[in-house]
Amino acid sequence: MFRELATCFGAAILFFGMATPQATVNARQQIPEDCRDFYFLGGHGLGEGGIANWGSTVQGVYENYVKEMNNADPDVSIDSEAIEYPRTEFPEFGPKGLLREWIASERDEVVEGAIALNKQITDRIGHCRGRERYILAGFSQGAWVIHRFLKDAPQSIVDKISGVAVLGDPQYARTGIIPKVFPGYEIKPYFPPGIRYQSLCLSYDLPAAGRAVNDPICRFSRRDFLTRGDESDLKNCEAAAKGAINTVWCPHLRYVQTGGTKRIADFLVSVS
Repeated sequence: MFRELATCFGAAILFFGMATPQATVNARQQIPEDCRDFYFLGGHGLGEGGIANWGSTVQGVYENYVKEMNNADPDVSIDSEAIEYPRTEFPEFGPKGLLREWIASERDEVVEGAIALNKQITDRIGHCRGRERYILAGFSQGAWVIHRFLKDAPQSIVDKISGVAVLGDPQYARTGIIPKVFPGYEIKPYFPPGIRYQSLCLSYDLPAAGRAVNDPICRFSRRDFLTRGDESDLKNCEAAAKGAINTVWCPHLRYVQTGGTKRIADFLVSVS
């Protein structure tokens, strides 16, 4: 009798699958250990190098993001990498160069960046079986790269992106230097539907100038450029980037010092 019961019980185990815990373990083991809850990809600006290959502005965003996420949930796992594209300096155009840029529709390094970002995210999604969520942040040219990527990104990837943050964006809607000066490069819509994003364009009152100064990359003014000449916001930023004047004259270089990177990180935490 007991032998028959044991036989029946053994058959029931096989039939009802009481080996499920091992199956669960195997399923967990399929997700590599280097996968995270959130994976942060950042893009540098023109000429930026140094920290993590994405420059000090994106580094400021990332540090604040990690700190605030860990404060909210000590168990959350986060990792990061830089978007892989060439580092170029701001070009000094003559008349022919300006005309060439005005009629162009693509920049090679931006296209390379968009292709690289697509591959980096696609590889992570495949590697981590779709477990991760993605955070994108770009400063200046890095913002442009993100726009170019999102323009053609498949919905399957867009659905994995929790939030996007850009600072000093040359594509900034209506007032960026691209829509104002180089319309052939303009990407529309500014962000695709469904993307949760924040775009920060810095300006502040500067007593030494007796006026408000603007980031001319995302808030370009033809009037300012034509009437102030060498004292315009754009010329001041060119001089500040070369170390000829204090960076306080150039909001484009002051997102870390003014707390802009923390503001952007706050947004990214809110959508994570």
